[in-house]
Amino acid sequence: MSGARAQIRSLVLSGDTFDQPVEDMRELQLEAAREAFTAHRERIPLLRTRAEETGVSQVTALDDLVPLLFSHTSYKSYPVSLITAGRWDRLLRWYTTVSTVEPGEVDVDGVRDIDEWTERITAAGHRPYITSGTSGKVSFLNCAASDLSFLHDILEHLTCWPDPLPPKPTRRGYLLAPASGPMRSIDGFRWHAEVFARPGETRLLTEDPLRVSDLMSSALLRRRIAEGTATPQEISSYETASEAREAEMDAAVSAIVDDIAAHHDEPLLIAGMNNQQFALIQALRARGVTDGGLHPDTLVLSGGGNKGRALPEDYQQQFAAFYDGVRRVRSYGMTELQGSCPACEKGHYHVPPWVIPLVLDQQGETLLNPERGVVEGRFAFLDVSLEGRWGGLISGDRVFVDFSPCDCGRPGPAVLPDIQRYGDLGGDDKITCAATLDSYVRGMIHG
Repeated sequence: MSGARAQIRSLVLSGDTFDQPVEDMRELQLEAAREAFTAHRERIPLLRTRAEETGVSQVTALDDLVPLLFSHTSYKSYPVSLITAGRWDRLLRWYTTVSTVEPGEVDVDGVRDIDEWTERITAAGHRPYITSGTSGKVSFLNCAASDLSFLHDILEHLTCWPDPLPPKPTRRGYLLAPASGPMRSIDGFRWHAEVFARPGETRLLTEDPLRVSDLMSSALLRRRIAEGTATPQEISSYETASEAREAEMDAAVSAIVDDIAAHHDEPLLIAGMNNQQFALIQALRARGVTDGGLHPDTLVLSGGGNKGRALPEDYQQQFAAFYDGVRRVRSYGMTELQGSCPACEKGHYHVPPWVIPLVLDQQGETLLNPERGVVEGRFAFLDVSLEGRWGGLISGDRVFVDFSPCDCGRPGPAVLPDIQRYGDLGGDDKITCAATLDSYVRGMIHG
């Protein structure tokens, strides 16, 4: 990577990542957008098709990016039947339409399940990150080796921004996660442990890897149970397995809670999704660990994990109370983004320079970005740092973005804390381009 994209990437090492002059950054980002479009148009068939259909041949302004954005459903637009029928060649064809992976790079001969399919892609020099798959389908988001290296640079230099932690392994670590698996959170937790925890002093929730096949089959069965199409035997087997797994996880969490309680006056690293963190806090309180009772050099990583999980409305306030006085990462992000938008002293989430925020109307058709001030809309973006896939995406989030200088004194843009999913607001979460994009993909798979 060279040019404006490389220049923007280098800002993560500069020490003033979020202090760049607005006008200079806008010009640099637009040039980086041109470079990203030129680089990816010929390598990613879905982007090329979209550009041809919408008549966008070059990026001259941010408005040109809007027709090129993928829907957040694009990365799970494959038919589930390809997995259930073991059509790994067809699934690979789908993957090569939405990423920079070439069909000839991956050998799928003899693949037995979806986990082995993802392992073959990893062996070919890529990393297929997945999302949680609560609907029964996971998204597959391709990362190149350079993307993983950049992610590691972000965590090493920006963890706890605006007062970043020095990368020193001085803590006892606790990762509420499996030993491995193709999830960015799992890799991120592990990398944080490598950088900030003492060697040999990190405990995991389980030594077993996360299996994509288990994740998808459980989600699909839960959906069939809700629809009333699951058989009594399937339901009984599912409940038995779930109870056994829950008992195993309860025992693992209990052991971690006991160990944290015994070492709470030492610097710790505690990493887990929001639902896990909430359960951990309640258990630690029951063990006598008081709010604000952890060592001030403790580092806490949390986020996500809310889908399908009932957390109380004040869970963030409970997090803030229990983890009062420690180093806690606060940010807004998603698997589709490289890194995240970290919170400043005022609690506003600053968009990193390699991400061009594009606030759209609810249908995802019209760009609403102002020169200054606050605008409400659907959060979309172009991440110009990505090599493994096109970084243009329309999310499902309703946000307020402030394009004026922040109250913290730094330039914008910044996402304000009132963030909700359109699907949770009781309205229509349909994105206009989603059906069109899905039809492109189906044609490419079967063409």
